[in-house]
This record gives sequence, C-alpha cells and structure tokens, in this order.
Amino acid sequence: MMRQLYLPFYLTFQYLRRGRKWTLLLTLFLMTIAFINLIFIPSLFSGIIDGANNQIINTMTGNIYITPQDGDDYINDKDKIVDQLHTVSGVDAVSARTLVPARLKYKNITGSWPILAVSPNDEKKVSNISTKMISGSYLDENDINQIIIGTQIAGGKDIEENALSFKGAKVGEKVTLIADGKSIEFTIKGIFDSKLVDSDKRAFISETALKEIIPIASDKSTTINITIDNNVNENDVIKSIESKGVNGKVYSWEEAAGLMTSVSNSFITINILLSFTSVMIAAVTIVIIIYVTIINKRKEIGILRAIGIKPYIIVSSYVLLSAVYACAGIIIGSIAFVSILMPYFQSHPFVLPICDAVLVLSWPEYIVRADIIMVVSVIAGFIPAVVITRAKILDAIFK
Repeated sequence: MMRQLYLPFYLTFQYLRRGRKWTLLLTLFLMTIAFINLIFIPSLFSGIIDGANNQIINTMTGNIYITPQDGDDYINDKDKIVDQLHTVSGVDAVSARTLVPARLKYKNITGSWPILAVSPNDEKKVSNISTKMISGSYLDENDINQIIIGTQIAGGKDIEENALSFKGAKVGEKVTLIADGKSIEFTIKGIFDSKLVDSDKRAFISETALKEIIPIASDKSTTINITIDNNVNENDVIKSIESKGVNGKVYSWEEAAGLMTSVSNSFITINILLSFTSVMIAAVTIVIIIYVTIINKRKEIGILRAIGIKPYIIVSSYVLLSAVYACAGIIIGSIAFVSILMPYFQSHPFVLPICDAVLVLSWPEYIVRADIIMVVSVIAGFIPAVVITRAKILDAIFK
C-alpha cells in the first residue's frame, strides 16, 4: 500500500529527471508567462483605481470633509472648529477652505473658477498641491496679492480645457480678481498640475488676502478638510467628530468622489472582463502544454501499463507533474512580478490623465488566480492521462 502511494511521486520525479531539459525550461517559461499575464491586468487596474482615489484624497477632499449645515452658506467660528478637530483621536491635519465669490480676468478673458482662500501652512499638510507646482512657487501665509492657479485655468498646449482657459498665462503675470464689486490685481505666483482635471480648475489665495478683500468672511469657511492617521478607520473618526457637536455636515471622501466613482466602477468592470479573458488564455495555454507533454509520452505510458503499473497510478503521476509545473510557474512568476515588474513600474509609472499608475498586487486576487492556475493544471493533466490510460496497451505503445 505504501509503495503504491509512493509510486506516483517516484514516476513524477523520473519524468522531470529524464525529460529533455530544454522542454522542461520551455514549459516552465510558458507557465510563468501565463501566470504573470493572469495577475498583471488586475494589478494594473488596481493601481489605476488606487491612484485615482488617492488623487481625490490628496488634492480635493482629504479623508474627511465638513460642509455647512443645510441652509447655511458658511461654517461659522472656523478657527474654533479647527482647534476642536485637532483634539479628535485619529485626526492628522486640518485645513479650512473658503470659497471666494469672485471671477478671474486675464487680459480680455474672464472666467469663473473655484477660488479658495486657505492657510497655506495648514493646506500643505492636508493636500499635496504644494508639491505639484510646475512653475513658480507655493503660497506663503502673508501673501496678499499673490495667487496660484491650476493648469486648466492657465491653459496652454496639451491642456484638456484650453479653450475655456487663459490660453497660456505665465508666472509673474497679472490677473484681476473681481469680487464684491471690487477689482483687485493679483500676481500669478505659481501654477500647479495635479493631473486631476477638477483639481486643476481651481485657484488659491491666502486667508490674509481674503481678509483684505472680504473682511466679514475672515472666520468663515465653506469646507473643512481633514486627513487622518494611517490604519485609522474613517467611520470611527467621523463618529468622533459628530460626537463633538461640530457645526457642519461630516462626510467621507467617497461621498465627494462623484465622477471618479463612476470611472473606478468602469475600471472594475473592465478588470473583470479582461481577467476572464486572461483566465481563458492561461487555461488554454496550460491545457495545450500538459496535453502535448502527455501525448508525447503515450508510448511510455503504454510500457508502464504493460509491466503492471495500475492506470490510476499513472494518472496520479501526471496530475502531480501538472501540479509541479503549475507551482513552479506560480513561484517563478511571483518572484519575477514582485522583484522585477513592480519595482520597474514604481520607478516608471503609467502616465495617465487622472494619475500616475503603478502595479498594486491585491493578495486576495493573487490567491484566487494562483488557485485557478492550480485547478486548471490538474484538470489539464487528469483528462488526457485518463484518455490515454483507457486506450489499448498495444495501441499506446505502437501508435
């Protein structure tokens, strides 16, 4: 009995030891490519979705944001609320933003874009706009007649909404801010490009400048944006903020995602369809590899049967051989993916209009796809082995 249990493993070892080495290497190479192909597409789409979500958090909303109560235009006592939020467990940084009711004019072009008054130091901790300056520099706390604008406002070659922009405004040039019946001249201090169109259709001035333009709005804000510590649950922080009795409506960033949620859902759907195609390609590849391997050993199988080896032992040995091929392909493919492909695309990300995407390997998806490779390989080894072992011994030997 023990010998029968041992025999399939022995036969599998002999297949590998006595087989042609180049055939073995080619088989392992194809299995490796099949597995990499199976995990590459979902990793890419996971990277795009994560990149898009991070863009919203890092440039638009933070992890959590607060808006005025229904019927109110502003959140009053802004400074008091900001201090209060800093005492909430899990809160990392807070920035109050005030939407300035104004238009911008550059030469003979006038447009209405969101103009936000912020504390530059606070904003720097909540958003990454300060790191996205492609020309000029970021705001300082005491800037009064300085403004930074997004690329979609500045305009220029290859800008998505150039037709609605200033069509090439540059740092150092003057723009006029028209607010509350006043026209105030500002100098463009910097231009930023976050690679998120909605984010790049905004302009920022300092709270110091807002006090000069609209003094009554000095302690008011239209949103308060919050980032939280890593590994902290957003819903728990939201509940803590609400328990403080903050005068405003509290939301998570997902509720402001809007169009990007639809884009992410579209990527998820495409990911499912392409993953299904990848599974089919991997399955067909594996079936062909294993089938050809077993067909080429038809004579050897006939001889084993002729000397008294039970068919189920032969079938078991080829199922084991298929599992060995699958395991080797998964291991080699995983090593190549994690140590070569992921670091390469981390250094050279896919440059997309919404973000710079890297490969993000989801371990649950990885395990599912590894299981798929194993199951398909075992089936691919089992079926042709059963077919051949059921053939007549002489036919197997002499055909």
